[in-house]
Amino acid sequence: MVDLAELVNDLPDLPGVYLWKDEKGQILYIGKSKYLRRRVASYLNPNGQFRRTAEMMFAARDLDTIVTSTEREALVLEATLIQKHRPPYNIKLKDDRRHAWIRVDIRNNYPVFEITRDAERDGAVYYGPYGSTKRLERFMDTIRKFIPIAMCKDPKKVKRACMDFHLDRCTGPCEGHISEEEYRSLVDQMCMYLEGRSDELAQMLEDQMNEASKHMEFENAAELRDRLTDMQILMSRQQVVEFKGANRDVLGISRTEQAALVELLIIRNGRLIGQDNFYFDVDLDTPDQDILTAFVGQFYFTIPRVPDQIILPVEIPEMDQLSEWLTESDEHEVKFLLPSDQRSEDLVDMANMNAYRALRKILILGESNEEIVHDGVKQLKEALRLTQAPMHIEGFDIANIQGTDPTGSCVVFINGDPDNSKYRMFKIQGKTTPDDYAMMNEIIFRRYKGVLARGDALPDLILVDGGKGQLSSAHKALSQHGLEYLPLAALAKREEMLYTRDAKDGIELEISSPALRLVQSIRDEAHRFAQKYHHKLREKRFTGSILEEAPGIGPKRRQALLDSFGSFNAVKDATVEELREVEGMTQKSAAALRKWLDEHG
Repeated sequence: MVDLAELVNDLPDLPGVYLWKDEKGQILYIGKSKYLRRRVASYLNPNGQFRRTAEMMFAARDLDTIVTSTEREALVLEATLIQKHRPPYNIKLKDDRRHAWIRVDIRNNYPVFEITRDAERDGAVYYGPYGSTKRLERFMDTIRKFIPIAMCKDPKKVKRACMDFHLDRCTGPCEGHISEEEYRSLVDQMCMYLEGRSDELAQMLEDQMNEASKHMEFENAAELRDRLTDMQILMSRQQVVEFKGANRDVLGISRTEQAALVELLIIRNGRLIGQDNFYFDVDLDTPDQDILTAFVGQFYFTIPRVPDQIILPVEIPEMDQLSEWLTESDEHEVKFLLPSDQRSEDLVDMANMNAYRALRKILILGESNEEIVHDGVKQLKEALRLTQAPMHIEGFDIANIQGTDPTGSCVVFINGDPDNSKYRMFKIQGKTTPDDYAMMNEIIFRRYKGVLARGDALPDLILVDGGKGQLSSAHKALSQHGLEYLPLAALAKREEMLYTRDAKDGIELEISSPALRLVQSIRDEAHRFAQKYHHKLREKRFTGSILEEAPGIGPKRRQALLDSFGSFNAVKDATVEELREVEGMTQKSAAALRKWLDEHG
C-alpha cells in the first residue's frame, strides 16, 4: 500500500482512465475520472468501501493511468477498455452477445437493408437494437412482403435476380425491374415503418395511390391500395404507448442477489417498436445507480444511433453531463430524464416488469425464450435448497379402496403447469392387500425403469403423497436404479408438511405461498388421476369388461363367458376345464385365461 500511495500522489489532477492490477499484472478494475489523483486516492481509504471494492484493493499491487484531454474521452476509453479486457471487478455485461441491428446506407443509389451485429458510426442509418437475429430475419421477411426492398450486399454486382425476387420480397433493382425513383420510395417507406412513423407512411402511400389514379394508372393504384391496407394491418400490431410522438428509450431494472438485468423499451414516434435486455453479473450490494451508469457508458457511447430522450428508473450521477456528451457525439439533443408524469411513470413500470420477467427467464431457463418461470417453482428451489429450480416435477399417489384394484399415478408438471400428455397410470402388480409403502415403491421403481430404458429426461423433483414412510419407500426404489441423488419430497396430507431426506422434521411452507399452492396442486392432481384409473378398473370388474384385458379375450369371448357364468367373480372361480366348455374357447385360450386370472384377477 505504501508503494501504491506513492504512485497515487504522483498522479495529475486531470481527466483520464486508471487500471488497478494484481501482482501478476492482470487488470482487476478499470475506471475513469475528471480528476485522476483525487478519485484514485479514495481507493486507499478503506472506510466506507463496498465489500467488492475492499476485496479488489486487497489484491491490488500496481496502477496504470492514461491521461485524456476531456472527461468524455475518458468515458469512451473506459468503455472500450472494459469491453476489451473484461476486468473481474467492473460492472459489465456477462456475455459477449452483440445485439442485432438493421443497417441501411441511404447515400447509395440503391440502398439495401442488411442485418448486422457490427454497428459503427460509418454514416449509415441503424435501427435497433434487436436481441435475436433469427427473430429479426423473420420480422424482415414479413415486412418485405409489403415493402419489397433488397437485402443483398450490392445490387449492382448481382448478375441475376435471386429467390427473393421470385418470392415477391424484392423488386429486383439488380436487373432493372424498378426505377431508382420508385425504389427510393420503397426505401423511404421501410425507414418510416422502422421509425414508427405510421401516419406519415400511410399518408405517403395514399398520396401515391391518388396520384396513380389521377393519371389513370389503375393497376398501380390498386397495388398501392392493397399495400396501404396491408401496412395499416401490420402497423396496428405496433403498440401505441404515447401520443406525443417522442423518440425515446425507457429503461427498467430488476435484481437478484447475484445478478441484474436492464430492460430497454424502444419507443419511436409514440410506438413501441422493439425491446431488448442486458444481463449483468453483480452482487446485491452494488447500487442500481452504478449498474445503470455502467450500462449507459458501455452501451450508448458505442452505438451509432441514440434517441432524443432516455428515461431512467432512478437518478444516476452526472445525468446532465452525460446528456451533453451524447448530444456532442450524435449532433442532436439527447437528454437523460426521470419520469415526470403519469405516462412516463407507467412506461418505467412496464420496463421494470419486463426486466423482472426477462431476468427470471435467464436465471431459471437459460436462454429459452418460450416460458416465464412460475413463482412456486422459484420458491420451492429456495425452500428445498435445490441446486437448480424444479422446472420438471413428477408427482405420485396410490388409490386403494377396500383392498381391490389398487392403482398408482404419475403426473408431470412443467414450470408449474400440468403436462397431461406425459401422465402415466399403473395397475399395482406386486400387492393385492393394502400396503401403501410397498405400492409406492413399486410404481416409483417401474416409472424410472421405463424412463431409463427410453432415455427420457429425469425430473428436477419427485413429489410423493404421504409422509416419512412413503418417502423412504420411494428412496429405496430410486436407489435400485442408482437414482438416489434425485431430489425427493413427500407432502403429508393433514399438516401439509414437506419431508425430505435432509429435513426429517419437515419443512413448513407459508399457507398463502405459491410454493405450497404448487405442491398441493401436484398432490391433488396425482390423487385425482389415480382415483380415476381406480374407478375405471372397478367399473370394468363390475361389468366384466376387464376380461378384455386378458390375452386372447375379445368382445365375443367376453360376452360368452359372462353369459355362461353370470358374473366376473364366477369367471374368476372357474377351472380350466369349465372355461374350456364355453362357446368359442379353446384349451389354449382357457389355460391362458386361467393364468391371467391368477395373476391379475
